[in-house]
Amino acid sequence: MTNTDPRILIAGAGPSGLILALALRRNGVPVKVIDKLATPALGQRGPGISPRTQEILRTLGVLDDVNKVAISPVPIRIYALPEGTVSPENPRHDDTARPNFSLSRNSIWIGQNRLEAILRAALQAYSCEVEFGTSLASFIQDTNGVDATIVKGDGQEEVQRFDFLVGADGARGVVRKQLGLAFLGESRPELQAIIGDYWHMWGEPTSNSGFAFLRPTGEPGLFGLIMSFSGLGLDDEAVMNDRAAFQDALTTITGRKDLRVLELVWVAHWSPNIRMTEKFSFGRCFLAGDAAHVHSPTGGQGLNSGAQDAFNLAWKLALVVNGHAPMTLLDSYDEERPPVIKEMLHKTTSLLNLTTSTSAQGDSSGWERGGPLLMLGVNYRWSTIVLDEQDEENMATAPKDPYGVQIQGLKAGDRAPDASELKDIRGGGPSSVRLFDVFDLSRHTVLVFDASPDTYNAVLAQILRYPQGLVRCVVVVCRGVLGAGIKGSEMVLEDTMGHAYASYHFEGGCNIVVVRPDGILGAVVRSPEGIGRYFSQVFAL
Repeated sequence: MTNTDPRILIAGAGPSGLILALALRRNGVPVKVIDKLATPALGQRGPGISPRTQEILRTLGVLDDVNKVAISPVPIRIYALPEGTVSPENPRHDDTARPNFSLSRNSIWIGQNRLEAILRAALQAYSCEVEFGTSLASFIQDTNGVDATIVKGDGQEEVQRFDFLVGADGARGVVRKQLGLAFLGESRPELQAIIGDYWHMWGEPTSNSGFAFLRPTGEPGLFGLIMSFSGLGLDDEAVMNDRAAFQDALTTITGRKDLRVLELVWVAHWSPNIRMTEKFSFGRCFLAGDAAHVHSPTGGQGLNSGAQDAFNLAWKLALVVNGHAPMTLLDSYDEERPPVIKEMLHKTTSLLNLTTSTSAQGDSSGWERGGPLLMLGVNYRWSTIVLDEQDEENMATAPKDPYGVQIQGLKAGDRAPDASELKDIRGGGPSSVRLFDVFDLSRHTVLVFDASPDTYNAVLAQILRYPQGLVRCVVVVCRGVLGAGIKGSEMVLEDTMGHAYASYHFEGGCNIVVVRPDGILGAVVRSPEGIGRYFSQVFAL
């Protein structure tokens, strides 16, 4: 294997696989991305991009391109059947939840097909092309790698060797099945809908007379449609495969003859499956996105959860493949992500039950999209690779709250907050920066607050123990402090408006934090020695 040969095989070129591939390429890791589809998938699918996923896309350098074509969620307008407005409902966004500074407090909408196209274009800049029409037939792993049998579109098979395999190949994918991992949960065959491509809703999901949702997509003339005709005696297959039958079903449900279907770009049959695998990894094989968990679209957590799977895994794989971390670091992926997904399934299933229960008719809380569903509170406080010296004993025994609904204060394992209006007093950069400009996908960032030059020097001595380029030190000083005597730090930032100090307020004299490459607080410590305690779990020295 040469330095340019792919080290990791990613099966599946949906958002999870593409985000993982882009993060790895930006860390210098050669990857091979395959997808069994002959061409990129059509269809909008899950369009909602949470604020936390927007932060991930910004770190990957593609958020500006996403924002050029994304649209803001529009009000939900509910119609009684066959016509007549009942009430307008706006998507709810709770700006009071978790007062951390962030890029946005609102989700955006972009069709999954358009998001994937943006991610593929970004990958091309790193000399990585998705190989469509190529499928994973089987694989065998040993202690040193994975031998994968790959089938190309012409039917030719070849066996290639990789360090790791990641299954991002969906709920019916090969990787999870061949690993023999159970897909635990339930199906709801009684709830069925056709998915095609102001959000309008006719009827209610609780009724026996059908319902239809129609929403704009951001593409001129193209609308997303979810339609159920339970109790109407219509044939699912006929509706899916014939435009005239599709038109008749829409007219029957809405009573609107002015809604005309000109073209069916993409149509699929959907029924809720609520499942997750017992493990997200086995040996040198990993699962991400729908390959590891499927659920109701209520709450808009699906694509976003897969993005966080990929982002959590990418930096760990990069360190291991590049020889900077032990294999044991990868165990933390299976430790950190499943509790989050379990809680996500609980939340989305609760919303599904609320929107489909006959006792909940007229209750708009089933359309809740704010608060914890913004995903800014998702955390890994229980992880064995995070270190918090504020209150170690209580942190070790505290109950898990993966979505951060009840927890207070900022702790290790939480998402690292943003802070704006910082001034680089060393000069040479923008007049105003924010912490999200400082955090780095390819290295840890040590933030040092309100400490003496001796403390800074001790921090730098700790950092010099680790491979060059993997850790950076950034000092944050209060307004008016010139940073005299601070030498060797890569950057000194003046907190001109106090935003950083307000967000990063800790107890017990802790004034040093370590931000992981995935934007999570890896450590909150009292002294430079705490940095060594944290990195002993990360780097191979």
